[in-house]
Amino acid sequence: MYPAEFSYLRAGSVAEALEVLADGGEDEEIKVLAGGQSLLPMMKLRLATPGTLLDIGGLTELAATDAARGRIGALATYRSLELDPVVRERFPAMADALRVLADPQVRARGTVGGAVAHGDPAADLPAVLLALDAEVTVARLDGSRTVALDDFFLRVYETDVGEDELVTGIAVPAAPAGQAYEKFEQPASHLPLAGVCAAVDLSDGVLNGPRIAVTGVAGRTFRAREAEASLAGQEPAKAILDAAAALVRVGAPRPLEDIHASGPFRLRLAEALARRALRRAVQRAEGAPE
Repeated sequence: MYPAEFSYLRAGSVAEALEVLADGGEDEEIKVLAGGQSLLPMMKLRLATPGTLLDIGGLTELAATDAARGRIGALATYRSLELDPVVRERFPAMADALRVLADPQVRARGTVGGAVAHGDPAADLPAVLLALDAEVTVARLDGSRTVALDDFFLRVYETDVGEDELVTGIAVPAAPAGQAYEKFEQPASHLPLAGVCAAVDLSDGVLNGPRIAVTGVAGRTFRAREAEASLAGQEPAKAILDAAAALVRVGAPRPLEDIHASGPFRLRLAEALARRALRRAVQRAEGAPE
């Protein structure tokens, strides 16, 4: 299918993009175009019919990334992160996700900021960023604000970014070595029917600040708080990790139901993937070879 008719604007600077968004459109929606790997297919299916596309793909200042400091530009592509040795060293769970994310075309063109702003409930990287306590920087003409990613995701394809705002970057704090991402994908789209990221820190033989994030299961990527609480201060024994994984479904948002999988099946997948992710995360935290 072809998308509905739309106007096209190409921003020459961040300030220009923000001015366009601030002015808005009287009777039409403005959509920001970054890599376009999610938005354009939705437009072809008429699931999105913006009156104007604002292309920010040429704003190289938004692609700048300093992984050593945990700073990721909104226009950084998946491929650029996949090839970054600092990302592989400091954020192994991110490397896990990037290796299995979609296909080569999407990895080459898709952007981190676009994925975060899009709010797809079945996206790989947001689960990793959520488990790593990432924050999103959102700019508007009169300034910028920082939002915890857990507060940024709202509902299916809905995030805390206003019509006059633009995601400009993501900040990831120092992360423990114990982290891993596991997914079970839908074969055609490569999107996760369920995906789980686990991040754990081992100190004096016990787990500290464990974090578990789940994607593909509900209307938004979410933290498995009950499972996390059960792990805090515990030794990383197999039985304890497995018991925590079984708690992933406790307190989870209402699961998605579609032609690919039922809600209960997605929750069961999340439990199984949580077991795998926790075991691999602990293995990495202990420095054991994989």
